[in-house]
Amino acid sequence: MQRSHPTAKANSGHHATGANLCFLVSHTHWDREWYRTFQEFRARLVDALDSLLILLHNDPGYRFVLDGQSIIVADYLAVRPTHAAAIRRYSRQGRLALGPWYVQPDSFLPVGETQIRNLLFGIRHARRYGKPSRVAYTPDSFGHPAQFPQIFAGFGLKLFVYWRGNGDEIDTLPSTFRWVAPDGSSIVAHHLSQGYFNAAGLPADPVRAAEILAPMVRELRRRDPSSPALLMNGIDHAFPQAHTQAVADALSTAIGAKVIRGTLDDFAAAIDEPRASYQGEFRGARVANLLPGVWSSRMHLKAANRRCESLLIHWAEPWAALALALTGEDERAALELAWSALLENQAHDSIGGCSQDAVHEQMLDRFDRVRELAQETTRRILERLAGLGDHRETPWGEPWFVYVFNPCPFTRTDVVRLPLDPYPWFGFEGDEARTLALHPWITATVTSCGFTVDGVPARIVADSEAPRIRLQFQQPPRAIEFVARDVPAFGCVRFVLRTQEHAVEDVVDDGWEISNEFLRVKANPSGTFDLDVLSANVRYCGLGDWEDCGDRGDTYDFDPVPGSASLHSVHFRRARHPSGIQTLRIERLLRVPRMLAPSREERSQETVLLPLALELRVAPGLDRLLVDVEVDNTACDHRLRLLFPTGKPTEKFVAATTFDIALRVTAVEERPHWVHPAPRTFPHQGFISANGLTLTAPELPEAEVTPDGTIALTLLRSVGWLALPGLRTRPQLAGPTIATPQAQCLGLFRTRLALSYGLDPQTVAEVSAGLWPIVGGDQPILQPRQSLLTIEPRDVLLSALLPAPRGRRLWLRLLNPREYPVEASVRFGFAVANVRSVRLDGSAIRQPFEFQQGVLRCVVEPHRLRSFSIELPARAQERRKP
Repeated sequence: MQRSHPTAKANSGHHATGANLCFLVSHTHWDREWYRTFQEFRARLVDALDSLLILLHNDPGYRFVLDGQSIIVADYLAVRPTHAAAIRRYSRQGRLALGPWYVQPDSFLPVGETQIRNLLFGIRHARRYGKPSRVAYTPDSFGHPAQFPQIFAGFGLKLFVYWRGNGDEIDTLPSTFRWVAPDGSSIVAHHLSQGYFNAAGLPADPVRAAEILAPMVRELRRRDPSSPALLMNGIDHAFPQAHTQAVADALSTAIGAKVIRGTLDDFAAAIDEPRASYQGEFRGARVANLLPGVWSSRMHLKAANRRCESLLIHWAEPWAALALALTGEDERAALELAWSALLENQAHDSIGGCSQDAVHEQMLDRFDRVRELAQETTRRILERLAGLGDHRETPWGEPWFVYVFNPCPFTRTDVVRLPLDPYPWFGFEGDEARTLALHPWITATVTSCGFTVDGVPARIVADSEAPRIRLQFQQPPRAIEFVARDVPAFGCVRFVLRTQEHAVEDVVDDGWEISNEFLRVKANPSGTFDLDVLSANVRYCGLGDWEDCGDRGDTYDFDPVPGSASLHSVHFRRARHPSGIQTLRIERLLRVPRMLAPSREERSQETVLLPLALELRVAPGLDRLLVDVEVDNTACDHRLRLLFPTGKPTEKFVAATTFDIALRVTAVEERPHWVHPAPRTFPHQGFISANGLTLTAPELPEAEVTPDGTIALTLLRSVGWLALPGLRTRPQLAGPTIATPQAQCLGLFRTRLALSYGLDPQTVAEVSAGLWPIVGGDQPILQPRQSLLTIEPRDVLLSALLPAPRGRRLWLRLLNPREYPVEASVRFGFAVANVRSVRLDGSAIRQPFEFQQGVLRCVVEPHRLRSFSIELPARAQERRKP
């Protein structure tokens, strides 16, 4: 069945399809930052779009695709504001295609909800200037997850156009096929077998251009005779070419078919329903470089990205939604500021870590802005819910009421850390002679006093990472740790904090064993450790081992180099507190080669000591082992991985991926016919599980599982070049050869892991989000123990809870990553006026559900996302407006 499209009909003048049509699509692929910085590339963008607007004015038949992303319009108009009307005019005429992405993303590294925000922002921004493109154009990203069709269908997109990622399936698939997601959603996909640049840089002579293009068209027809041929007139940072009509006329004569100058939307309208279909991810390299090294380049950026995503998705968005429901407080503007800055860092060459050093320095500033904005927005909401009022001043007199908040839709127990960081840190005493006084928490840092939480001694810990007030600069600021048991689902529980005369200190020794009611951990002389799962009578031995390998690759690809590294020393420190919190710190010094030898074929003889520390933690009520990792990288040109043997060989395992749990295999077949060797590593989004052992690693997105059952987690990869020729693992050059000394990732890096038995996808949210303690005031909005949202069963994940873009509405999204349907129930702890089933873009759809007496019930099919619009009552209590 042929789709109709008014613009395509107007261009073609008839209903010719398939072999009778050829589309010449002019475009530019605009990396906002890559081997040059954003401002350097924007200066060229201004010149390119100035030329484009002149061409659109002079040639009424000219059409242009602005790389499928709408942010570059904002980049341009920021320095050419008077050209907004022209952009709007050509977009509304269908001659300038904008969006649907906000930025051209990496497809595997951002989590699924971030991809949804990318499309929400992109379509919204494009709509300001006209009709957004309905083509998900992703020409240069490094592979694509299997759930992309479900995401695209949730926005009503009509076509997916891509280049990288196919494996052997592309040998039998035509160029145009239907791509099916695990839940059965689908989208028509078109593979750019000749790249997104097959008609780039056309010669000035139209006849000569036609001679070059005609064989390409014949090859495209041979591969897929039922679809129009697609010629992409553009490449990275290309300026528009003015003679495309003459080229189209000459090519039409050469091939005997209609050649249309159009957009990708015009092309989509001319495609017949494909006969072929495919289900699965695109993580191969049959015809295009995959470049899997981007999953591990500059790992500190990946960690910063995941921390920002977690703050927004697990804290700022849902608690802004709950604040809107409870108080009328509206934080949507703050959320938009944070997301727009984070999305700038999601561009594939940015988050991929494969740009020049200055680009990634500027990314760190954006991450800091996102983190601070999301964190302080959340803190403001929680402190007001806990009763601190508008001034949000920490009370001076004890007892203090500490509200511990839970961002998950089920009851949780976890260790929380409360920094002794009052605001303000000073005050005034006396009615007449006002004297400056310090908050008692500040003075407590120089005394031996301790604290109790609900009568149980709290653990006093150093909090040296925080830039805080110190009375004695030699001593780090302090925080208290305690176990918060049974914190209600999406709610809080109140604890009472008091001082006591003396602190109850840790019992510190050089012991090798810690345990609780679920787990027993015992260290080994080598610095590895064994984990006993008491309830299952299962033991995993030799966990936390390490592997260091030389790397002669670049930011795009790992290229191993032989050369030994060794263990220099191991030290143990055990700390046990009467509250039940126990830690075992294992400090290892590794002796590793300093760098590659000048030949780059072997590692240097000179070595350095590289500190690697694991701090293992158990606590009452926690059925998982927390592992805080600290590495001080002192070497160059290498890859460092942590190893977790599961005890027996395995052929299959599972790992988190975009909106799903992927079943993967350990054996990697050699495929010499691929243009790029098949990667042994894979990207994941939170956990890997093999032989019953689940490793949760929210911030480290690259791993491998070997046939012997060992989970190998990439901790860091150090390289010194953006792209290099002559790699053994990649025959082709992937980018410009530019030195990137900061990609060596020297210095301190910290992250948190967890180990648990069995598969529970909820653990990712628990480990990455934690619990949040807030000191409350005398007018709390919440009860001492209150739940605001509960979802059952645990098989169903809360994917998102956020304020809708407009009105008194929330968006709620559920995910079932399992292979079987699940009956879900959502119980609201606040007033709800109405519920509607919606797509990912918020438009209403018909899907069955029940809503009665504050409970939403629905069936979530396997691998399916279900989204709902939650309408709040009009008379909800609102905060006083200024």
